[in-house]
Amino acid sequence: MKDGIHISASMACADFGHLAREIQELEEGGVSFFHFDIVDGQFASTFIMGPPVLSSLRRYTRVPFEAHLACFHPEKYLQQFVEAGADYIAYHVEATPNPEGFAEAIRLAGAKPVAALRPETPAEMISDALLSEVEMVLVLAVYPGFAGQPFLPGTTAKIRQLAQRIVNLGLHCDIEVDGNVNERTIPEVVEAGARVLIGGSSGLFRPERNLQESLRVMRETALRGMGKG
Repeated sequence: MKDGIHISASMACADFGHLAREIQELEEGGVSFFHFDIVDGQFASTFIMGPPVLSSLRRYTRVPFEAHLACFHPEKYLQQFVEAGADYIAYHVEATPNPEGFAEAIRLAGAKPVAALRPETPAEMISDALLSEVEMVLVLAVYPGFAGQPFLPGTTAKIRQLAQRIVNLGLHCDIEVDGNVNERTIPEVVEAGARVLIGGSSGLFRPERNLQESLRVMRETALRGMGKG
């Protein structure tokens, strides 16, 4: 977006009976990414989505897909998700022994790497070398796998720390934030440096308004937080 704010739709919070319809509505509303949580039952105690979901939806939109591999040994699943249509692969630095090497492997496979951090993981776990390799850093504000959790303390400080390091290193990767991203939390995370806002059950998929209205509200809230609204 020209205003510097990107809204990403967390498809784990969408209506699974009407995913194609909701994707098309979100694209019309100007969504920047579709975010797919891939949970293996071990990294978090639930299962969410898989390659067939992405491949079945890929034909309905040209908006980029981000596969968030919330699973151990994400390298085992890379090729499956690239072939299914993922443009971005987010993976956890806690879940692979060589985060920098995996970023390179993602690029060689034809996708763009995103490094992710669980809430309890400090920002220092992402090395300067890794920051220089990835397109984005995904900061989780809740524990992976379950919607409806409260926004965890420390998230905003982590975003601010990463944003300052990115500036100091002269890099251009974005920070995205996921978990209870809504009108209450958007101003603080945007002020701290987040520019990609993943909308889930509390911000985007709200029963009292349609998806395009929710997109508008999230973006306008973010712009006010940046002093542009």
